[in-house]
Amino acid sequence: MDVSILIVTYNAANFIGTCLRSIYSHNIGLRFEVIVVDNASKDGSPQFIRRHFQQVKLIENAKNLGFAKAANIAYEKSRSEFCLFMNPDIIIQPGSIRNLWEYLLDHHDVAIVFPKLYNIDGSLQYSCRTFYTIPIVLLRRTSLGKLFPNSKIVRDHLMMNWDHNTPRAIDWALGASMMVRKSAVGNAKPFDERFFLYFEDVDLCYRMKMAGWSVMYNPEAEMIHHHVRHSAGKGLHRAKIQHLKSWIQFMFKHTWR
Repeated sequence: MDVSILIVTYNAANFIGTCLRSIYSHNIGLRFEVIVVDNASKDGSPQFIRRHFQQVKLIENAKNLGFAKAANIAYEKSRSEFCLFMNPDIIIQPGSIRNLWEYLLDHHDVAIVFPKLYNIDGSLQYSCRTFYTIPIVLLRRTSLGKLFPNSKIVRDHLMMNWDHNTPRAIDWALGASMMVRKSAVGNAKPFDERFFLYFEDVDLCYRMKMAGWSVMYNPEAEMIHHHVRHSAGKGLHRAKIQHLKSWIQFMFKHTWR
């Protein structure tokens, strides 16, 4: 098995069909498996997968375990050295999976490689990021951001002053799609299950970099990402509270010790 494609779903019926078709409709040129772990969806997602994609290995959780725990379940069932974690709102472009796979084969110091992401309208998605700081969180997750809409701090965090057309080392990127080298993770689980949602991707990248591995962005691999940002929007709603909670967990784990 060359690549294991691992997807966590939760009420993703609007996206999962397009995502899986984008995988199976292309000649990837690799031996691959697709494992989907469903977190007790109530919108018919697992039934749809069973009906239309019988080649997928589907694991159904009795309750919503959160992304990290569900992704770890898929990881434990995977049979490849290279695991491509994907959100169900990703649309694979031709050659992208092979490009990520070849990049890890050619760069033995790289633990994680991220693709270039586009928004559904074809515009570039600023998916690469620097690690969070307190000013970044205040400007991105509170009303202070409205006072400084063109803040250099935010633009630097989103790496907006770069054309995104050349490979480069990064701190982390949106975990909507990332290929991970198992031997870099070692005997540990890739995701810290104390993060129910958000920051599990930041945490993994941080741990890999602290262990001496590289985290890279490879623009030759291209994918489309719907990027449904539940943590955005007005007010202090549930998703935003969860995002702030996960950030505090991350800071206590790695900084405020």
